[in-house]
Amino acid sequence: MPSLAVVRESNAKFSPPTPPVAIFLGGTSGIGQGTAQAFARHTKGNAHIIIVGRNRAAAEAIIATFPKAPNSKYEFVYCDASLIRNIPEVTSPLLALPKVNYMVLSSNVLPPLWDLVRGVQHLTEEGLDRSLATMFYCRTKFVLDLLPLLQKARDAGEDARVLNIASAGYGGPIDFSDMGMRKTSGVLKRRGISTTYIDSTMEIFASRVPGAMFSHNWPGLVDTPVLPWLLRTLAKPVAISIADSGEYMLYALLNGRAGAQRSGERGDDLGPAGYYGGDEVRERVWAHTTEVFEKALAAGSAQSGVNV
Repeated sequence: MPSLAVVRESNAKFSPPTPPVAIFLGGTSGIGQGTAQAFARHTKGNAHIIIVGRNRAAAEAIIATFPKAPNSKYEFVYCDASLIRNIPEVTSPLLALPKVNYMVLSSNVLPPLWDLVRGVQHLTEEGLDRSLATMFYCRTKFVLDLLPLLQKARDAGEDARVLNIASAGYGGPIDFSDMGMRKTSGVLKRRGISTTYIDSTMEIFASRVPGAMFSHNWPGLVDTPVLPWLLRTLAKPVAISIADSGEYMLYALLNGRAGAQRSGERGDDLGPAGYYGGDEVRERVWAHTTEVFEKALAAGSAQSGVNV
């Protein structure tokens, strides 16, 4: 487990041969913000950075902190990443990019603390639990749509790396009779299942873009606004800052091996800890996920009057 000093020293050596393209889904606050700022700082602004989120003012304030260089290109793209139908509206224009080297996924939303404890689900317009939709379905659709750009980076002999910041190492067994967790209660049980969902899809993506890295990460306890107020207050004495977390997440993004992997709060490989995947799990998770995508997109097209 590397120290913060070692991590910073390693990140400072980051010097890609050509300006990289990096996309941060959920980069307008918290861990995503810290990672985007660390990325901009260590590339010295020689990068094309795209922040995708809901808060333009926050994104512009973050971009204002990025260093300026001749090759700097910084953008904000609006997206409510709790609805699957919104994802293609963002990813379709992005496919015009020549490549994507790095992708960091940190979009998340948590219900009020009491609802979280009781396992109360807050549903989106698409009938999905909002937390699960934001952390799993929409992130997965986002990566799926942009796989061709990761492949272009690999074809050019460049890095193609995805860091999915969630709850690696805390997986649990999936109830195949309740895919989507409509009947599953208990915050820890639900977290375990969603963790296994993410592990499985990252493995699938790794098989589709050989040589690319798809890492599921657990960031540890971070002093981030996404936490309910009481939890954030109680955690402050032991939580690390957004800036320090950003350094660790950048280290995990830059130093993971090719293929699917799971990393911990300091960017270290978790090995088999908390893993509940496998061939059947991957097949079931992917079948369920694609079915959810098809229903959500068909419903969205019907609402807009488009025939599918």
